[in-house]
Amino acid sequence: MGAFDHIILLLSFVYALAIAHLLSTVAKLVRDSRRVRFSALHAFWMLNALTSILANWMSFWDLRTLPSWNVASILLTFAIASLNYLQAALVCPEVSAGERLDLVTFQADQRLRIVGSFLALGILALIANAIYGAIFGVISWNAQNLAVVPMVAGALIALIWRGRAAQILGAVVIAAAWTFYFAALQAPLH
Repeated sequence: MGAFDHIILLLSFVYALAIAHLLSTVAKLVRDSRRVRFSALHAFWMLNALTSILANWMSFWDLRTLPSWNVASILLTFAIASLNYLQAALVCPEVSAGERLDLVTFQADQRLRIVGSFLALGILALIANAIYGAIFGVISWNAQNLAVVPMVAGALIALIWRGRAAQILGAVVIAAAWTFYFAALQAPLH
């Protein structure tokens, strides 16, 4: 087992837990849908958390060519995975059997934590992309900042302004950046 295999194994556990948390929450929301007030905006942030996990997991494939891994690079990749998990955990409401759940209110009450976790992940991604792109020569990571910068801007819009229009605008900017990322920047895995 090489260094990359060893590291990606740990990250895979973190990502599997994050995805399991998201999917089990969605299953509970569907199961108890008669007691749930739906929020399209909150559904976006849940989908965004899943998309972030998948995109980061896929992008780590580009690091398989690194000749060695020092402690700083291991901690940086683990920090990204950990923030992905935190984002997933924060976006998932507690679903208690028999109780009503208002996702509109949950999103409004938890907006700072949810969007803040995405902003933190975006800022860390900018740093990681610059480090892995410039220092380690993983060119695709440098280019990924073309999508991450608008995502950070969208998160800032949604974080700073509380109004519904700003929340929707932030969501649209982030969705457009994800579309660009997957269409133009995420190469097929070989």
